Amino acid sequence: MTTEPNLFGKTFDQQVQMAGDQIGYRDISPNRRITAHVVFEPLGPRIRVTARDESHALLWGFVGCKEMLKEFHCPVAVYDTLKGLISEELEKRGSAVPDSEDPLVAAERAVNDLQKTVAWLKKSLQVIKVSTATVDRARSIAQIASDANRQINLEATSLTGMKSRTETEPDA
Repeated sequence: MTTEPNLFGKTFDQQVQMAGDQIGYRDISPNRRITAHVVFEPLGPRIRVTARDESHALLWGFVGCKEMLKEFHCPVAVYDTLKGLISEELEKRGSAVPDSEDPLVAAERAVNDLQKTVAWLKKSLQVIKVSTATVDRARSIAQIASDANRQINLEATSLTGMKSRTETEPDA
């Protein structure tokens, strides 16, 4: 006869509390757990906090500052990896919204949106007179664009059949 408490019907937090030191060995169902790493990245006077799965794909994130520590809620960005996991969980419960868009059309739209964003960022750097705000904006844009480019390159190089960048770039 087992002395383990019955965790069924409890919230996740209640199940974790009841499991105690044995949390790693307990089946906390119907909850699904994935390994996530929380990453703290300095951004000048702020800090970006992101959660990433075991392959370092972004799940969610937010930018923290001294002022937000007084708040209960803050804006959180939810990324496609987490949206996909949520969709899987909803599908298991028969609540998912089926994805009806053609993947090629979706990819083309996403790349076009990315090009519009890059054009908008470039335009914001084209100023007549450089001010403190311009320099601060440029510093932030450099960080954002570098991070985005690094993430895109990291993800794209793992795609099956994807040509290397040297194959697709024209000779300079």
